[in-house]
Amino acid sequence: MAKIAKAPAKTTPARARARPAPKRVTVKRPNLGPMGKLEDFIPYKLSVVANRVSQSIGRLFETRFNIQIPEWRIIMALYAYNDLVFNEVVDQTSMDKARVSRAQRRLVDLGLIETFDDPEDGRKVILSLTPTGVEMCEKILPEAAKREAWFLAALDDHEHQQLDIILDKLMKRSLEL
Repeated sequence: MAKIAKAPAKTTPARARARPAPKRVTVKRPNLGPMGKLEDFIPYKLSVVANRVSQSIGRLFETRFNIQIPEWRIIMALYAYNDLVFNEVVDQTSMDKARVSRAQRRLVDLGLIETFDDPEDGRKVILSLTPTGVEMCEKILPEAAKREAWFLAALDDHEHQQLDIILDKLMKRSLEL
């Protein structure tokens, strides 16, 4: 008598085993107190706009130049300010040390920056653009300027000037934190 093989037990994906979604209840928008509506809260709007601009530019950098936003920030800071000590890069880019460290390692691997010990303080590391890094910055700048111009085309000249003034004031204020 031939053995009949049992069919393997069907496995159900975790998603299919999950509990059904609760019925959505329409709730009156909560009162956010002095903030009013979330979309009127300035820090929220700044964050959303900054993320959208950054993502837009980030896609450009990834597809055209094979670098990510943290790497772009570092090479542009070095392009603008020349050689910087690691902690100065952290300050200039407003990124945490771990993110700067990861991006720094990749930029070294790509040959866009080099690092060396600070001759005045061996505990410090100085980051410097390589000629290849300078060349990349010079290719990126016109593309980034085009993207900036596209966003700013939504403003008239007076609004653009006001935006610059306002952002400068908010930037200075943020340094007080």
